[in-house]
Amino acid sequence: MIDRRPGRTGGTRRGLGLRSTVALSFAGGAFLLSAVLSLGTYLVAQGYLVSQRELGATGAAFVDASYVREGLLRGDRPVSDVLGELSLPADSTLFVELDDEWYSTSLSLDSEVVPTEIAKLVDDGSAGVGWTSVDGVPSVVVGLPLPALGGGSFYELTETAELDRTLRTIAVVLFGFAALTALGGAGLGSRAARRALTPLDSIAGTAARIAGGDLETRLDRTHDPDLITIVGSFNSMVDALHERIERDARFNADVSHELRSPLTTLTTSVQILQRRRDELTPVSREALDLAVAELKRFRSVLEDLLELGRLDAGVELRESAQVDAHELVRQALTASGRSTDLLAPTSDDGRKLTVEVDKQQLNRALVNLFENADLHGGGLVGVRVGSTDESVIIDVDDHGPGVPKVDRKRMFERFVRGGSRRSLPGAGLGLSLVAETARSHGGGVTCTDAPAGGARFTLWLPLVDPEFSRRSP
Repeated sequence: MIDRRPGRTGGTRRGLGLRSTVALSFAGGAFLLSAVLSLGTYLVAQGYLVSQRELGATGAAFVDASYVREGLLRGDRPVSDVLGELSLPADSTLFVELDDEWYSTSLSLDSEVVPTEIAKLVDDGSAGVGWTSVDGVPSVVVGLPLPALGGGSFYELTETAELDRTLRTIAVVLFGFAALTALGGAGLGSRAARRALTPLDSIAGTAARIAGGDLETRLDRTHDPDLITIVGSFNSMVDALHERIERDARFNADVSHELRSPLTTLTTSVQILQRRRDELTPVSREALDLAVAELKRFRSVLEDLLELGRLDAGVELRESAQVDAHELVRQALTASGRSTDLLAPTSDDGRKLTVEVDKQQLNRALVNLFENADLHGGGLVGVRVGSTDESVIIDVDDHGPGVPKVDRKRMFERFVRGGSRRSLPGAGLGLSLVAETARSHGGGVTCTDAPAGGARFTLWLPLVDPEFSRRSP
């Protein structure tokens, strides 16, 4: 069965809670701050290490270039012999260019690895330092002119794999530091949010208990200067609310007493006149019938107003009891003088649909629905009792033209009557009393189109222990 309760719509996406939002904000802020600091640290470390590596490579290149120059100036020796006498690190390679001929200490590398801009500086007679990549490994290249050898050039290429690994390690460490800082920020944000929301949780719990009828509940005193005003204002509000409810309850009791007494006197007087009806003239009997009808209407309106006042004030004058919904409807049909045959058989007869209600209030609400169907809906067609996983559903169908969609919510307001129904009896309180009674029991009432035409009023109430309400075999 489809759940027709108001506001029950599936698939609604829920946003992040305040605690999650604060924790994520702290985490994002911490990560952003640590990322900026880490990036700055990395750039500073990179610049320092690279400059130191360039200085070291430049110093080594000057020493090696001086040795090569001196070796070639001492005699007519081949360049390869001079280069072979040098004791070079495994990550260094020398290149010498003399008379458009290139010489190298490596068999796998040639002069193409020398950056063009460094070669141009050397050709112009200046020393140059630059970077290149050899098989994916960053390498620093230092170029020096050799004017004493007739315009030759000297280049020393040094691979910096160790420097690259060091920078990668620093980057990983700094990123890990940023991630840990973000986690720490999330933990700090969660803790701060929990600390900030604890008073709100206390207020929410207290408000829920007050809404449940425990008007003696108050917030505990606090010494927190930021919460003193809130706690004091909340408790003052509850005191004022409690006082207002008590005033309303006293007013309802006073009104009930003051109105019931003269109404009882009038009713007794009219009953005496009715017993002597035969002695009255036709005009007097007509006036008596009018007085009886108006007294009955006045009594009904008064009872509805007093009941609405009690519901608004949350005054519990009766005790609730667990009853079967089918039996509740049968009793209401009987009490209103209607046949129990109007209660349609359902497919879940083997299930006991138990609700916890004030029997007198629910009986009155159901009778109001039946009378509304008779007065405004062309007559009561039938009543059906069904259920969902959590609720009991009572459908009341009439034979009328139905209710326009624009009026289906407004019709449950007090003193609201349709334009075409103004000439009919009633004060527009019956349906509002049904809605307030259902709400006070944790349920609700809606109006839709009946499958066979007319209007369908659906009253739903919470089901008691749905997992254990099946009858024993």
